[in-house]
Amino acid sequence: MTPRLYVYVGAALVVAAMASAGTWRVQEWRWTSKTTAEQLQREEAARLAEAARQSDALQQRKFSDQSAGAHARTVATLNAQLGDARAHVATLSDRQCLDAGTVRLLNATGRLPGGVGLRTSASHLAGPAAAPAGPGADAGAGGYATERDTAAHIAICRASYATVAHQLNKILDIEESRGLPE
Repeated sequence: MTPRLYVYVGAALVVAAMASAGTWRVQEWRWTSKTTAEQLQREEAARLAEAARQSDALQQRKFSDQSAGAHARTVATLNAQLGDARAHVATLSDRQCLDAGTVRLLNATGRLPGGVGLRTSASHLAGPAAAPAGPGADAGAGGYATERDTAAHIAICRASYATVAHQLNKILDIEESRGLPE
């Protein structure tokens, strides 16, 4: 081979190396810009998803606050009605209404074996332990319930039932609003 040919081959190798390096650099730039754009899209999607979650949480809190306020107003109304009922009950006579056997039967109704009642948490009862049903329990001195006793207990039960029913309906409303797709 002639020395001139070596110069051309050497120049061709240098040009090929420079073209390869240039191509490599261009591909690197393209890959970097593509991955950067994809990363920006992922970050934007994550930001939008978080904003949607925050908005949903805010709406849920607002709905819950409105429901809690409505429930508090209902409970206040029921308490006022109960107070009115108690005032009227006080005007009733002390005439015997239920005999001692009926009072014992009613007191024993709804008690669970072992005396476990409604709980506020897994280990605490909501109220004091239930008193044993016996002669004169929750009755007047003669072992019977008067019209006044009976009416007072009925008023308390109706007010408590209305409070629990309203609270349960509000809870169901909240759960239904969570399950609805937007």
